[in-house]
Amino acid sequence: MTRERLAQGVSALEARVGQPLPLAQSLHEALLGAVFPLTAEELTWVARENEAPPTVLSLLGGLPRGHFASLDAVALALEGDLSGVDAAPAHPPAASSR
Repeated sequence: MTRERLAQGVSALEARVGQPLPLAQSLHEALLGAVFPLTAEELTWVARENEAPPTVLSLLGGLPRGHFASLDAVALALEGDLSGVDAAPAHPPAASSR
């Protein structure tokens, strides 16, 4: 599923059932107990353990590679992603040195 289709689906759902919880609150609940820094994959694992909704799991799974230093860094990356702006992770992967 593309992000565009996901956004369209969320908009259609909002029209039928009303506004969802704010992203910040959903993330806070999904990542409760997370010890940062974490990768997108690790964030998804934590969210699954916290029984996060499928939409949150999908958003976390689409985060760029790298480590996220805090919940705020995750929220900024997601907000940039949803608005079409590329948001870099807090700590991009280190380049190998020879």
